[in-house]
Amino acid sequence: MTDFSNTYNATIDDKGRVVLPAAFKREMGESFDRIFTVEIDPYEKCFNLYPSQAWEQRLAFIRSRLNPNDPRQSRLLDKFYQNFVKISVADNGRLNIPNAFLEKMGIVKDVVFTGQGDRIRLWEADAYRKAMMPDEEYPNMFEEFLGGGLNSY
Repeated sequence: MTDFSNTYNATIDDKGRVVLPAAFKREMGESFDRIFTVEIDPYEKCFNLYPSQAWEQRLAFIRSRLNPNDPRQSRLLDKFYQNFVKISVADNGRLNIPNAFLEKMGIVKDVVFTGQGDRIRLWEADAYRKAMMPDEEYPNMFEEFLGGGLNSY
């Protein structure tokens, strides 16, 4: 299983292409099937990029929670399915994000890739800087949600 981590700066070209960081390609190793799902994050102004296996797990979870025959849940499913696209990754690691998705996120040039376990997040650089937790908040929040301080596990 992949476990993406760290942060990498990148640039999107005028055709909406960006190269996946080499560290992320290495993390996938032999399991890299060259298909990613790009999802517009429902809460934050970024994309979530999932390798096939992680996406299938997310999709199974969402399907298990929603009833397509319930009108409200069906509308949620409609929106969910409108907010992701599967893309192929070129041999050189280049991703081609659809222009409509880039426009929705306000992404023109400078981006930041961040690893977050089974997914990669792609942010417009300024949005990333605004959204990130300050270093001084990290210890308190870590303790709040995980308990016992930084060194207990």
